[in-house]
Amino acid sequence: MPCQQFLSHTYLRPFIFKEYDSKALTRITLLIEESYFTPFIRSIFLLTALTLFIFKRWLVIEMIIDAHVHVGGPPPEAEPENFVKLMDKSSIDKSIICRHIPGKPTLVGNELIYSALRKYPDRFIGFVWINPNDVTAVEEIEKAVNEWGFRGIKLHLETMFASEDKLNRIFNAAETLNVPIYIHVGEHFSAVENLSEKFEVEIILGHLGVGVYNLDPVRLKTATTLAKKQKNIYLETSGNTYFFIEYALKNLGPAKLIFGSDFPHEHPLVLMNTINILQLNNREKHQILGENIKKIVKL
Repeated sequence: MPCQQFLSHTYLRPFIFKEYDSKALTRITLLIEESYFTPFIRSIFLLTALTLFIFKRWLVIEMIIDAHVHVGGPPPEAEPENFVKLMDKSSIDKSIICRHIPGKPTLVGNELIYSALRKYPDRFIGFVWINPNDVTAVEEIEKAVNEWGFRGIKLHLETMFASEDKLNRIFNAAETLNVPIYIHVGEHFSAVENLSEKFEVEIILGHLGVGVYNLDPVRLKTATTLAKKQKNIYLETSGNTYFFIEYALKNLGPAKLIFGSDFPHEHPLVLMNTINILQLNNREKHQILGENIKKIVKL
C-alpha cells in the first residue's frame, strides 16, 4: 500500500495524526488507490488531501511547546540531542529548558543550558535557574537574558527558600528585562500574591502549584483561586493527574493553563494525551499546548 506508507512516513505523522486517526487515513488512501482513476488523477487527489491535512494542522495546532523540561542528563535520554529526537517523535516544536546540578552553583547548570541553546536554537528556549539568596542572582539573570538570549527565570522555592525581600530583587529584574518567572512555589503563596500585585511580571506556577504528584486538593484550590484572582498568574500542568488538571481547567479556563511535562520525570506524551482527552475544542487545546506560553515568552 504505497500511498498509505507515504502518508504514514515519520515526517508526516505530526501533521496527520493530530486531527485524524489511522483508520480514517487508511480509508481515504484505500479509496484513492483502489479507484479507477489514472495515476495522474490519483496523484492530484493525494496531494490535495495531504495539503488539507497540513493546512488544518497550521490552523489548529500552530505550535506545541513543552514549557518545563530539564536537559543535560542524567539519564542519557535527557541529553539535548536525545531529547530533540524525542521531541520529533512526540510532535513537539519547542521546549523550555532549565537545569540545576545539586551541589553546584546555578551558573554551572545555566552554562549547560546555554550550550544546548547554541546547538539547537530553533528547538530550545532557555530559562535561567536562579537561587534568589545569591548576591550575584540579578547579575546572572541579566547576563543570561541580555547576552545568552534566555527568555525567562526559574525559581525553585521549595529547595531554595528565600524571603520576600530577596524575591523583590528577582522580580524587579524580571520586570526590567520584560521576562516571565516560572516558580516551583513551595509555601510561598502569600509572597507570590504580593509580588504579582507589585510587579508587572507574568508568573507561571509549576505543577499547578501543588508540587510533583503531591496531589493536595487544598493546595490545588489555593493555586487556582490565586490564578483566577491575578491576571498575571498561570498554572503549568506537569506532575499531576487528569483530575487535577480537569479541576484547574473548570475553574480557570484554557487561557490560564500551560502544557509542561517536567521531563525526564515524566514523558511529554503523558501530559499531551491528558490534555487531548479533556473536554476541549481544538482552539482551546491549542491555547494550552502552545499559544499561552508562546505569548508569555514573546515568540
